[in-house]
Amino acid sequence: MIHTTGSKFAIPSLIGLLAFSISSVLAQSPNPHAVEEPKTADAPKVTTPKSASISTYLSAAELRMRQDVSYLAADAREGRGPGTAGIDDAADYIANEFKRIGLKPAPNAHGFFQKFTITNEPTLETGSKIVVKRSSGSDISFDDKTDFSPLALGDSGKVAGKKIVFAGYGITAKDASLKLDYDDYSGLDVKDKVVLILRREPQLNDEKSAFAGKSNTAYAEFRHKATNAFQHGAAAVLLVNNVAGSEGKDPLMPFRAAGMGRNSTIPFVQISRTKADEILKSASVPSLEQLEKEIDADGKPHSRELKDVSTDLEVNIVRKGIAVKNVVGVLEGSGPLADETVVIGGHYDHLGFGGEGSLAFGSKEIHNGADDNASGTTMVMEMARRLASQGDPLPRRVVFILFSAEERGLLGSQHYVDNPLFPLDKTVSMVNFDMVGRLNEAKDLTVYGTGSSPTFDSIVDGLGKASGFNIKKINDGTGPSDHQSFYLKNLPVLFFFTGTHKEYHRPVDDVETINFQGMGRVANLTELVLLDLIRRPDRPVFTKVAARPAGPGRVSLRAYLGSIPDYDDAGKGVKLSGVQTGSPAEKGGLKGGDIVIKMAGKPVGTIQDYMESLSTGKPGDEVEVVVKRDGKDVPLKVKLGNRPGN
Repeated sequence: MIHTTGSKFAIPSLIGLLAFSISSVLAQSPNPHAVEEPKTADAPKVTTPKSASISTYLSAAELRMRQDVSYLAADAREGRGPGTAGIDDAADYIANEFKRIGLKPAPNAHGFFQKFTITNEPTLETGSKIVVKRSSGSDISFDDKTDFSPLALGDSGKVAGKKIVFAGYGITAKDASLKLDYDDYSGLDVKDKVVLILRREPQLNDEKSAFAGKSNTAYAEFRHKATNAFQHGAAAVLLVNNVAGSEGKDPLMPFRAAGMGRNSTIPFVQISRTKADEILKSASVPSLEQLEKEIDADGKPHSRELKDVSTDLEVNIVRKGIAVKNVVGVLEGSGPLADETVVIGGHYDHLGFGGEGSLAFGSKEIHNGADDNASGTTMVMEMARRLASQGDPLPRRVVFILFSAEERGLLGSQHYVDNPLFPLDKTVSMVNFDMVGRLNEAKDLTVYGTGSSPTFDSIVDGLGKASGFNIKKINDGTGPSDHQSFYLKNLPVLFFFTGTHKEYHRPVDDVETINFQGMGRVANLTELVLLDLIRRPDRPVFTKVAARPAGPGRVSLRAYLGSIPDYDDAGKGVKLSGVQTGSPAEKGGLKGGDIVIKMAGKPVGTIQDYMESLSTGKPGDEVEVVVKRDGKDVPLKVKLGNRPGN
């Protein structure tokens, strides 16, 4: 399941709650290494995890699912990160099983695969350099091994002869909730200049600091500093360690240490304190240590333009495309409804060896993703087995899709709905499985999308109650998983989810934590739901769910827009997949396909710029949003609202 900010999913980054405009907090679900399995799905071999024993009876279906999860979540699958050999092994395993049970490839696919390309992780090319020129005296040269390190959260770029400005900690924090009114850029002209900024935030060792005492706030994050510099018009960023957080050391971070996603469209480079002090001395400015003491003493910025120095800088970052693939199997229907399609899906990718999206910061361990989402992948395969073994032909076509690159921003499902292998106007509904392996003792099962068709409430209520589940229904069809891509194409969706847990997006999401008996119960329920959808004479009618209004007397801490960005990483604005019905975005004239290039007077190049601009607003503010539509810049006025549920 894609990682988002502000709910149980702590994000890309990426990726977050503002980006998706999620209107509900997902249910919580506490509960209980993989042993390597053969690649082929034929003649499956069942093994027991080393640290667990089967103390209760498992049915044949539950043993099959244990086999699938054990293979998919084994260390040999390398965390199923895009670009790894392990994810290709997983795709082959799924395709072999589809073939074994009698599914057919889709027309215009490459066998059982729908291939496409995504942006790969960044690579630093040779040729990065920094030279600081002084109006009097020799140039300050920088060694690329000891004096500076380009960081991947920035972008490629080349600047020449640009003035340098010391911008304190690079923070703009006008935050009523923290009683903060601090701005390193106040009264400072940095347009088309290079900003030199300190790491972390002021008064770091002061318990009484407005910046949360000795704890860092969000304003200390690299992505805030990168976006803030870009939105103030800076040409590049030079970051330097502050004394308070470096314990007397001055380490240069590796290229990917501050995140691999492009958070800004300008170069972002760390330099050593020694070189920073040389720059300051050349401009007749106090040392970094002295400037930090001055800021800490009065809690106010001490920013200034640096006279008599300028810089030439070049950074070369390449983000190459990487080949990925959805796995698609088809069970044809028979009769007058045979040309209608029900899609059953889930994503089979995960986080590989960690990095952006992982909640184990800095970890390079394999993230096996047993629950997220080997469990959902396995559930799709189990549904394929059960539906393919029905005695009579089913009246509608069933298309089983395991999506790739969901963790990168629903990219696999977005590719499918943009390039459908079967017409979307003949697609009846989509059912999604993501994290269904941790059913708790209370049998809590969350189902999204129950309001996306008038018939879904009765189906879920009736079958859920009869099966002994405690169903939590969420009407909305948006959310951080692949069903959203279909919902935004006006298709009814259901999304089954057993809840989050402390292992989510961490290396410890392993096979031994999976409740296979619980998975068996979910499989029995969802088989009945699917048969109802497939056999129902009339196709479900789509209903767009309005965003929930704020409750009376409740105050939102954050403004709400209701737009739904996608994750196209072009660095030229943020494209919208759609907007929520009844939201401020819809009322203000925003719509799917728009590319947001400016918000509240600030430029938008990346998803982080977009989120940063939105986070500074408050309910009731009217902001101008400029979008690129049909090649033209279109200014729109939008009145921000309370975040749904507040």
